[in-house]
Amino acid sequence: MRTGKARYLAPAAVLVMLATACGGGGGEDDREEAQEQAAALPAEDLNPAPREELKEGGTFVWALSAYDEQHNMWHVQGNQANVRRVAAAVLPNPTRYDEEGVASPNTDFVLDYGVSEDGLEVSYELNPDAVWSDGEPVTAEDYRAQVETVSGKREGDWELGGTAGYDQITEFVPGEDEYSFTLRFDEPYAEWPSLFSPLYPKAYMEDDELFKEGYVKDYPVTAGPFGDVEFDDVAERISIRKNEDWWGTEPLLDEIIFDAMAIDAMAGAFNNGEIDGFYLGYDAAGYELLKDREGTYFTEAVNHGHRFASLNGASPNLEDVRVRHAVALGLDRDALAEVALGAIDWPITGEVNRLLRSSQYGYQDNSEGYGEYDPERAAELLDEAGWTLKDGDEFRTNEDGETLTLDWVASDDMAIAQDEAEIGRDMLAEIGVEVKVQQVPSNALFSEYVIPGNYEVATYVLVGSNPYAGDAKENYGMPNEDGEWGNNLARTSTEEIDQKFDEMRAETDPDRYAELANEIDRLLWEEVVTIPFFERPGLYVMDEDLHNWGEYGLASDYVYEDIGWAAE
Repeated sequence: MRTGKARYLAPAAVLVMLATACGGGGGEDDREEAQEQAAALPAEDLNPAPREELKEGGTFVWALSAYDEQHNMWHVQGNQANVRRVAAAVLPNPTRYDEEGVASPNTDFVLDYGVSEDGLEVSYELNPDAVWSDGEPVTAEDYRAQVETVSGKREGDWELGGTAGYDQITEFVPGEDEYSFTLRFDEPYAEWPSLFSPLYPKAYMEDDELFKEGYVKDYPVTAGPFGDVEFDDVAERISIRKNEDWWGTEPLLDEIIFDAMAIDAMAGAFNNGEIDGFYLGYDAAGYELLKDREGTYFTEAVNHGHRFASLNGASPNLEDVRVRHAVALGLDRDALAEVALGAIDWPITGEVNRLLRSSQYGYQDNSEGYGEYDPERAAELLDEAGWTLKDGDEFRTNEDGETLTLDWVASDDMAIAQDEAEIGRDMLAEIGVEVKVQQVPSNALFSEYVIPGNYEVATYVLVGSNPYAGDAKENYGMPNEDGEWGNNLARTSTEEIDQKFDEMRAETDPDRYAELANEIDRLLWEEVVTIPFFERPGLYVMDEDLHNWGEYGLASDYVYEDIGWAAE
């Protein structure tokens, strides 16, 4: 079967066209102005500079919000944005995206790839120069091992976070040599460029113990522009150094140090010269501290993530969708957005979409009937669900006399998370729902609370690892055959949501793709899997002499070898 080698991008990538109009909500003049401001944001802001204007050498100290232990991103504990920052610098990734989300082969690892005319075969031609740090070449066998394991077909106790995309592969066909292969599908998989991001060596995909333990606070084998990864448990720092055996464009930096610290401490550390760059986001105090600081660069662009409240649908108190719906109507999302974004002068649009960013074709808000602040309707829903408010009582009880109480966990070092929990507690008290706020260590928020399901409400962010919407199936889809929810930390979904995701991932028409993405987003509202608040601001802070780093938007990652310091 002939393979169209030039067809690098999946048809869905057309979605990254800038949206020309947005719907609106209340406070029309202010909201329309905010929507215009948001529409004018660039797709990325990396404080760009050509390599020839940057010096060779130097260290970049990059602040992260957590010192994660599990660095196998396919493990349920490893699917973290902080982990990706390290893994992307030291492991293979066959695809790069430009600022509009258009995919092309990362020729350091894949010389060429393409999809057949019928969309049922994707062929890869690997770069024979690519080698692992143990001296072994990166071959088709590494890709085959990852397909078999992450698809869920390999026997063993793997603790996978998700199988999205890999479960669509029906056959792995070896090529003419060890540097070529073809993937076969029963139906088109429009998002195929997102596969193998990142790639791990076959030994760690063929043994379930190595899969689970091999990359815990360690990178025993690497293959990227950086390597020699060291974990410092005392300082909670991860350092990576330039790979002297790298076969691609030489990295400008000698070293990157990822310094884990409390989110609310980052601005002070930057002001004191302890770090060189960090994600500021909605840190109001940090913004106030740094906004007039000389030698400081602030990025302004569309971020590839959104902030939301996750509701644990496996909790007995939240298993009834009417209760989750009531919680959504009992939270004033506009007020919560104002708390987060107002102090950093970021446009508050009143719109958000779980699957599409505001810079993508087809973007729209789908929250009608679920995202508005409507405490009266919330009270009706709770009554219907059997949680009634007796005269003189502060909180609702059921027929067994049990109080409707929700445990809301919040990171103890992030002011916005604490504000959301405390404000949310007061809002939900107005509809008779008791909320107990538990502040937990940031390093434990996911590993000990959200991922194991030891919570009922938590607010955090999901950031896309590629421009496509289909990867989100693992965040919103049904459990696997063993009943494990994987990366769906809300632990609720429907078969219809699963089916719509499968239909969208096979769709090659951009109009229908966008339509399906919005249908899924609406179904997620109706199931109240999460309560989206707002699209995350693309607001990073860095030393003005640091270049090619910051907000990458739909490009979904950095070109690490191009990050560098201005020449003196």
